[in-house]
Amino acid sequence: MQTSRPPPPQGNPPPYAFVNRFYRSSLRPVVVVVGLLSGIWTLLQAISLFKEVSTDKSQGFPKLGIFAIVLGALYMAVAVIEFFGVGAAALQRAAFVRIYSVLTVASALVVVVAGFLLVIVHFAYKNEILDECVKLSTGDTVVVRYGIWGPASKTQLTQSEAEDFCKNAYSHDSWGDIIALIIEIVLAALFCSIAFAYYRQLIDPTSPANSSRAPSTQFRGSNYPQHYNPPYNASVPALPYNAPYGQYAPPPGPPPNAPPYDHNAPPGYGVGMDDSKVELGPEKDIKDDPFADFDGPSLSERRTGSPGEERDVTSRPHPGGRETFNV
Repeated sequence: MQTSRPPPPQGNPPPYAFVNRFYRSSLRPVVVVVGLLSGIWTLLQAISLFKEVSTDKSQGFPKLGIFAIVLGALYMAVAVIEFFGVGAAALQRAAFVRIYSVLTVASALVVVVAGFLLVIVHFAYKNEILDECVKLSTGDTVVVRYGIWGPASKTQLTQSEAEDFCKNAYSHDSWGDIIALIIEIVLAALFCSIAFAYYRQLIDPTSPANSSRAPSTQFRGSNYPQHYNPPYNASVPALPYNAPYGQYAPPPGPPPNAPPYDHNAPPGYGVGMDDSKVELGPEKDIKDDPFADFDGPSLSERRTGSPGEERDVTSRPHPGGRETFNV
């Protein structure tokens, strides 16, 4: 039988331990940061799409304006959900977090649908997008920068230059929209997992997310509650199972309710009760033989030869006869 537990694993954890490693700590800060970033990004996307509506209509492309309104409304709905999740995580209310975890699934689907719709519009309305770009770019000034810290030049585009510029921009945006859609799908699934994991922490009384909400927190200070499972502390050595306890130290002094004892008296070497150093009092019947069941001569008298009464109790005459034997 193995009586010692194996030491903690060294090195990087396996890939499947990613969630368990983060579950040992509270996911509340992660939910707040993720919700803020998602809400700000979707809000900026919605504002940018709403600004394009007037431009599309003024250039004579009303269909593009309709798609911009639809996409802007979808991103605005996602922004509202994410900001609601930030408030739910800040309040640490299980009911609100449960609603948010369910809404994250809807927001993830909305983001994915919006990404697919953006890609479809980009390829289905290619000519309209290029024509609008050429109209807006012709006669406009373009700033070309060489490198990050390099010099910059300004060029006013002609009709042909505007067409080349818009084709290059369209080709670049095509790959960008596809890559952005893939990233949005991965991040949406990850954000949903984080939201549900945080909700599970709130309903789990042994999770670290509930340690700060326990009523005893204000009384115990910064100590970890005893009724929760603390995370693994690497500073504690690996103790074996069934380890022997330390030697018990007897309490100092005599036991309670003990009679007075003379510590300076030498120990007794006799075998009788008379050698006891404890005064039992005159009312106690002290016998040399504690197993004696009759009053007879003491053991000390028989050893010293002191006279004592002896009688035969092993036999007697037959019933009705003499009480004594003939001598």
